[in-house]
Amino acid sequence: MKRAAVLFGGGLDSTACLYWAKENYDEVIMLTINYGSNEEKATNKVAEFFSKELNIPLKIIRLDFLEEFSKLRGTTLVGGETPKVTAKDLENMKKAQETAKSVWVPARNVVLISVAASLLDALGGGDIVVGFNAEEGATFPDNTPEFVEKVNEMLKYGTLSEVKVVAPLINLDKRGIAKLLKELNAKYEYSNSCYMPRGFTEDGKPIHCGECESCVRRHRGLIEAIGEDKTIYEVEPKV
Repeated sequence: MKRAAVLFGGGLDSTACLYWAKENYDEVIMLTINYGSNEEKATNKVAEFFSKELNIPLKIIRLDFLEEFSKLRGTTLVGGETPKVTAKDLENMKKAQETAKSVWVPARNVVLISVAASLLDALGGGDIVVGFNAEEGATFPDNTPEFVEKVNEMLKYGTLSEVKVVAPLINLDKRGIAKLLKELNAKYEYSNSCYMPRGFTEDGKPIHCGECESCVRRHRGLIEAIGEDKTIYEVEPKV
């Protein structure tokens, strides 16, 4: 039996991974990890929506120490104001790297993968499905094929069961992910990519700020790939 634990952060990437895993594994578990980020409440509500929508069990785990360490580092993603950007800013590698550094949570993917590995090791093995992709891999080193390769080498020694990381989006940018979401008939408008979400509509769709890096990447990818964006924004992203 093929088992997967999907690290679900609520955005386009992990939503695509969730629908993909549903089609490719016999057993799927959603794993959402809280660490005091600005979008935590929105993430949890989105996770609960997709858990019911796809009939996939959800585990929400809180890591207080990661919140403490994030505040110690001063990441804007935890209790701060994240930078506002335009699509033009994203084409400026120096600007994109500065934004990435601002929202960096200390060793987050190392920690989250370790938690998922522990769960799967306890269950007898399986794949950790992550939403790493080429677009974010350009500025986040823990979203790259090299990172996946090194982590999988570590997991050979760190688990007794067969556990490995699988990154189905690793060669895709946001446009490719948007196309995949359409192919999978995913209800992406119920996902949340925003670093500073503004609440929810009456029918449960997250309201995105429209000005943070994640919102701009989301909007640009959807518009350029499938010609539409059903996301609700407080401010229309500048693309």
